[in-house]
Amino acid sequence: MFISRQDNRLTGEKIRTAYNDVRHSINSIQQDRSKRLSGALLLLTLAVLILPGSALLFSKQTANAAQTNPSHLAFANTRGGRGGRAVPGLTPQDLWKQYNLPGVNGGAGQLLAVVIDSGEPNIESDLTAYSQRFGLPTCTVANGCLTIKNRGGQPISPGPDEAEGTLDLETIHAVAPQAKLLLYSVQHGGDALARGPADLMNMPGLKAINMSYGFGGNTQQYQALFANNPHNISLFAASGDSGHGPTAHPASYPGVIAVGGTTITNGVEAAWRGAGGGLASNLPEPAYQKTYGIPQANGLRGVPDVAAVAGTPMTIYLRGQWNAMVGTSVAAPIWTGIAGLVNKPITHDMLYSLAKSQPDSFTDITRGTNGSCGFLCSAQTGYDYITGLGTPKNFVKNVNALP
Repeated sequence: MFISRQDNRLTGEKIRTAYNDVRHSINSIQQDRSKRLSGALLLLTLAVLILPGSALLFSKQTANAAQTNPSHLAFANTRGGRGGRAVPGLTPQDLWKQYNLPGVNGGAGQLLAVVIDSGEPNIESDLTAYSQRFGLPTCTVANGCLTIKNRGGQPISPGPDEAEGTLDLETIHAVAPQAKLLLYSVQHGGDALARGPADLMNMPGLKAINMSYGFGGNTQQYQALFANNPHNISLFAASGDSGHGPTAHPASYPGVIAVGGTTITNGVEAAWRGAGGGLASNLPEPAYQKTYGIPQANGLRGVPDVAAVAGTPMTIYLRGQWNAMVGTSVAAPIWTGIAGLVNKPITHDMLYSLAKSQPDSFTDITRGTNGSCGFLCSAQTGYDYITGLGTPKNFVKNVNALP
């Protein structure tokens, strides 16, 4: 259902990533609400795994990792994990160290949501296994940590995004282990992904909504849904995985925090060449970017606002197997989890103000490109169109110290 084009930085081949670029055109939604246009579901493992009714996990075998079954080869970037078996990518502990996060006690009293167009029948068992491996609190429906809701109140079958929902929830749980999680599944096709987040805007106590997907078309029809946010719920959307080019919604909407991507090598981050970014051709530059003074905006909305790791594989547990995934679908739930670690809503005004007043809130990414278009495709000092203001550094500490 979702197709994307992105070079695999590990193999040099084109791969799928975790970002689901739905790219609905408004015309197609109006003419045929069941027709889904091109989009992207990119999943990286270091072996090829075909999951019935789910996504393809692309990977590459390493010499020192064992094959677990005939259809699931070993992973690159393996490392030791709890339970004595290797896991394929970054762990919760890696994220805590990289972004100066509080660790296992973070997120208490917060509610964080994921919107996805798939049922997730295995999410409780997968999330439990993930939590046990990394020493995180158990998060289930029974203990009140996990809530599962379906749009329209009817069961929703697993779709091509089942792996995406698992990635989102496990990554948020990794960042904010004590937070409660809400999985909001919407129907496949039509404009459910565009309208789904608006269903949650008045939910009591909700701190943030994660959207690891994109759609195209006329902005006016849905932009108002994301602007109608009376409780200042933080809205995070992946910027995309096809490098520099036309920006997708909802990431480009001025009311949504767009999250770009980096890679991590020995603790040092660089811009990920797959990270989406650029200027939204039909959206004016919002006041928060004008005040900050993003470069070469030409009066247009710049994407992204911030970034986190996306091109270095992140460990997930999916349908009883350890896998690793790349894409800005990793970066977006990292920031959604961070929203559960701070005592104030994360807004654009906060982000751009902190970048000026307390620049150590972010790691400024100054290396890497996502295309060959010069300035707009290159990481720069200050704001750039691949990583925005940068990745979290002392962000949590600084926000919690604000009056």
